[in-house]
Amino acid sequence: MSFLEAWLFRDCPHCGTRNTQMAPLAVNTPAQRASSTPLYWSFVACPRCGGAVALRHGGVNDPTLYRTIPEDSRDALQVRHVPEKIARFYLDAVRVLEAGVPDAAAVQLRRTLEGAAAHFEIRERVLVRSIETMIEQGLVTRSFGAVLHHVRAVGNQGAHFTDTELTEEEVRQALRFTTALLRNVFEVPGELAALEQDSDSERDV
Repeated sequence: MSFLEAWLFRDCPHCGTRNTQMAPLAVNTPAQRASSTPLYWSFVACPRCGGAVALRHGGVNDPTLYRTIPEDSRDALQVRHVPEKIARFYLDAVRVLEAGVPDAAAVQLRRTLEGAAAHFEIRERVLVRSIETMIEQGLVTRSFGAVLHHVRAVGNQGAHFTDTELTEEEVRQALRFTTALLRNVFEVPGELAALEQDSDSERDV
């Protein structure tokens, strides 16, 4: 079936234990629906507090995690259709932020912006100019450009010695902004392309 062992490793939404290995209670359980295919659920529990988490995922040959109840904070950060190298910068930022190193996370978020611009063949000498080019080409709006400049500034601060240290909340805000960028330029176009492909397939039947 389609339950993945990687789904066992998650933060507990009940007691807050980080990256613990949940205990499987029941996996690949089909829930029948009237006149439709079943929904598949798996259930796991935190070894520290015993709190249960329900995972709704795909059935046979569909290893997609669709929903987590209660929601894992990391699920909200997942972005689809991001090129592998850019996704690596982004996920590295998430990991080091969770490890308590906001400065390093800020630098990885800045690299994520640089990678996103480079994906669209925007390779200006300085990131501030790359952001302006993204705006000029319509990849992001001018108002959203201010968000990217904020992430750039936070990344600069994380990369250089200053008397003021970045706080975790400052970097988490920059992370939320970066997530929004990746959704706008990669996930939404990728989902639309998938819808168009499905529509073309249906017309060919």
